[in-house]
Amino acid sequence: MMLIIAWGNPLRRDDGAGLRLGEMLERLWRERDGDVLHIAVHQLTPELAEDVARDDVSGIVFTDARVISAEGGNAQPGIRVHPLSAKSRALVFGHGLDPATIMACVRLLYHKAPPVWLATVPGVDFNHGEGLSETAEKALSSIPERLRDLGKKTVAGAPVMRNSRGSGGLVS
Repeated sequence: MMLIIAWGNPLRRDDGAGLRLGEMLERLWRERDGDVLHIAVHQLTPELAEDVARDDVSGIVFTDARVISAEGGNAQPGIRVHPLSAKSRALVFGHGLDPATIMACVRLLYHKAPPVWLATVPGVDFNHGEGLSETAEKALSSIPERLRDLGKKTVAGAPVMRNSRGSGGLVS
């Protein structure tokens, strides 16, 4: 099963872009009969390590927004996808965690290291308000093939089975 952990604040304009990407990926992968668990949160917390360490999780995609210049000076205005390293790192807890810290918790507590990717959507407006900027909307109009392919199969190449888990709350 692919696990999507989307985080952001939809009341801070483009900060909600990662949440929208998570919803889009879940819908896309379910249409392909993929087994998906989608978790949407305002910030990453240590408790997410338990979901990541589940025996049926074959891979994880974290989705978030990233800040780019409103003048468009960044080289990659679209959605970026890259694998996260399985290297060890010190656990440092603060106001908000990052995906690498969650994965360090999983390694330390559960002795697991499933493959993990980070997908980020560019954002230029993080002020109070709802809705996404034109920059974020444009980026979300085309999901990279690399992300599409993650939902087709597990990392080992075996087919992914349909999810039988019900939905509720922020988890679906």
